[in-house]
Amino acid sequence: MRPAYAHAALHQVAVAMTLLTTAQAGAQPRLEELILSRIDGDRSEVCVQAARIDLAASPSVTTAQACATARADAPGPGARFEIGSISKAFVGVLAAEMIARGELKLDEPLSALLPKGATAPSFDGRPILVSDLLTHTSGLPPLPPQLGPGVDPANPYARLRADVLYDGLAGVQLTAAPGTRYAYSNWAFLMLSDLLAQRAGKPYDALLTERVLAPLGMKDTRVARNDGLVGGRMANGRPTPNWDVPVAYAGAGGLRSTLADLTLLARAMLGDVPEGVPPSLRTALVTSRGKLRAANPQLDVAMAWHLRAQPGGTAWVFHNGMTGGFSAMLLLDVDNRRAAITLADAAGGFDDLAFRMLDGASPLQPPRRKVALDLPAAQAAAGRYALRPGFVLTLALDGERLTAQATGQGRFELLQDSRGDYYALVADILVRMQRDAEGRATGLTLFQGGGALPAQRLAD
Repeated sequence: MRPAYAHAALHQVAVAMTLLTTAQAGAQPRLEELILSRIDGDRSEVCVQAARIDLAASPSVTTAQACATARADAPGPGARFEIGSISKAFVGVLAAEMIARGELKLDEPLSALLPKGATAPSFDGRPILVSDLLTHTSGLPPLPPQLGPGVDPANPYARLRADVLYDGLAGVQLTAAPGTRYAYSNWAFLMLSDLLAQRAGKPYDALLTERVLAPLGMKDTRVARNDGLVGGRMANGRPTPNWDVPVAYAGAGGLRSTLADLTLLARAMLGDVPEGVPPSLRTALVTSRGKLRAANPQLDVAMAWHLRAQPGGTAWVFHNGMTGGFSAMLLLDVDNRRAAITLADAAGGFDDLAFRMLDGASPLQPPRRKVALDLPAAQAAAGRYALRPGFVLTLALDGERLTAQATGQGRFELLQDSRGDYYALVADILVRMQRDAEGRATGLTLFQGGGALPAQRLAD
C-alpha cells in the first residue's frame, strides 16, 4: 500500500531517550541532524521518528525525532503510526512460524486454504502456492477487480468484504506460471492474513498477538485499530483520514506500531531474541528472511521481506510501507547486526533516510520545499497530455499561476517544489515533466494514490 514531498526558519527537534548505550558511527552525523537534513522545511510538514540499532561490538540503540516545521501537534514518545506494508513482513514471520509448527507448508496450493466455493487460478496446471503469495510471484493483480468501483481513495479498504476478496479469483487469467515473475500484489496479502487465521482457527489479530507480538514484547502494536493513532498528512501537507482496514485483511497494510515496538522486532530479527520465545518463533525470525525468489538483478524476495544486494555479496533485508498519510521503513543489515527504522506522519516516502542511516555514502534526497513558479518552464509545460484514451490532462498558464484540468473535472492550481515537480493542494497529486534538450515538455507522469500514470503530449 503505497502513494512523495518548503524552507522554514524554525524547526522543531525532540530527541527521545536512548536505549542502552548510545554509540554514534564515526562518520555519521547525529541522528536528529541527519533527519533534519532530509526534511527541514519539507512541504509535507512531516515529523519523523527514527532508530539506529547496532548490536555488534558495542550494542546501542539511538533514537531521535525531528519535524520539518514547528508543529504543536508533533508526535510524542510512544506515538503510534500506521506502518502500511511493513504489515506484510509480520505476515511473513507468522507464516514461517506456522510452517515451523507443521501447520502450513510453503508448497501448499492456495486452493487448499481458500474458503468453500472460492476457486484459485492456475497456469498450464501449475497452481499458486503459499510461497508464490508470500513472494509476490503468484501472478495475481495488485488488487481485487471488484475493489475499484466506489472506493473512497482516502480510506480505500474500509468496506472490503470476503466476497470482494475471493469471488474475483475465478476470473483471473494468469499470464505466466506462478513463481516465475515478480509483481507486487496487495491482493495476495489481504488474503494471506485471513487464510492463516482460518487455518489456525482464530481471528487474525488474536493469532498475530499470540504467536508474534506478545512473545516479542510488542505491547503497543495494534491490528487494524486506530486507538491512540497520530494524525497523518498527505505529501502536500494537508491532513488526511486514518485508514480503516478490516482485521481479517490487515496483513496487507493494517498494522499500527511504535518506534519502540519496531525496535523490538528489529532486534529479534538480528538475533537478540527475548528469553522464553518459543522455538517456532525463533526459527521463523530466521527462515522468514531467507531468499525464496529473485525479483530482479538487485532484489530478491523472502517471506514478504525484500533483500537488496550490497557490495561484497551480502544483502540487506527490508520492508517499507506507505498509507495515505504515513511512511515507514524497517531496514536490516543482518550480517553486521545493524538496523534502521523510520516512521513519518506524512506520505511521500523517506526510505532513502533509512539507507543513509546505515550507509554514509547512500544518496539522500533533499527536502521538497515550495518555491516560486518558474514561469518560462511552466509556459513550456502548458499543453494537453493523454493519460488514457479519452482522458486528457490540460496544463495552462493563467497569469502567474499554472493550472491543471482533467477531462470532465474541475480546474485546480499546481504549485512548484524545489525538485522541479508540480503538486496540488486539492488532492495528493504530483506532476513530473519529461522535457527535451531545449526544455520543451514532451510528456509527464501523474502520481496519485500510489499509482504512476505516464502521459504523452498531444500535438498543439
